Amino acid sequence: MKNMIIWCVVLFLPLTICNKTIAAFTLGGTRFIYEEGRKNTSFDVTNDADNTYGGQVWIDNQSKNSGVYMVPTPPFFKLAPKQTQILRILKTEGGVPLPEDRESLFWLNVQEIPPKAEKADDPILSIALNSRVKLFYRPRSLVQGRNGAEKRMKLIQKSGITFLKNPTPYYFAITKVKVNGQNIHLSKEEEVAVSVMAPFSELAVKSIPACTKAINVETINDWGNVEHYTLKGERGEYKCDL
Repeated sequence: MKNMIIWCVVLFLPLTICNKTIAAFTLGGTRFIYEEGRKNTSFDVTNDADNTYGGQVWIDNQSKNSGVYMVPTPPFFKLAPKQTQILRILKTEGGVPLPEDRESLFWLNVQEIPPKAEKADDPILSIALNSRVKLFYRPRSLVQGRNGAEKRMKLIQKSGITFLKNPTPYYFAITKVKVNGQNIHLSKEEEVAVSVMAPFSELAVKSIPACTKAINVETINDWGNVEHYTLKGERGEYKCDL
């Protein structure tokens, strides 16, 4: 019987496609920040399995500007059991500059390459997981203002719909929304949208009742920790008694 390989993605988002407990690799963070002016930023990958695994690393560009801005090194590696590999991310020079007035989002991918069966005829089910985490490029002028920036978010009521507004130059990751202490069950599309809330953006969240006066949100900061904020409603085009 030939080896069977199942390819699966682990997202460090509210939605998890595969249970990351079966992954061989553990990354040293759930998000990484590349600050302008640094020569590189580094992260570690640990092999928790009992076998040697290969690894492949690449970066997806989510910026509106086309081009290659970040490259990992080494792009391929071999990792013995219980060992750790340090990888670096380098910023390339040239091309269209990234925006200086806001963060840019990239996705860092670390792909496991499972070992072959000891014998060619051995039946084996190999799980090849791809861990995909956020990588932010942060301009130098924005480094000092990131801490607690979520408190500047606004809850806006207009046209009978509730909007979340991000007036800042930073990406936000909202993992939970509550009204009067009760969890709001967001749609799948809303969950994904609020988990990567872009700078200077507005999101319509129809799952939040119209004319809601205040909500509580849980967000993830630079270090992967949960923070809590209260957002109060503001009037827009739709008149609510706020």
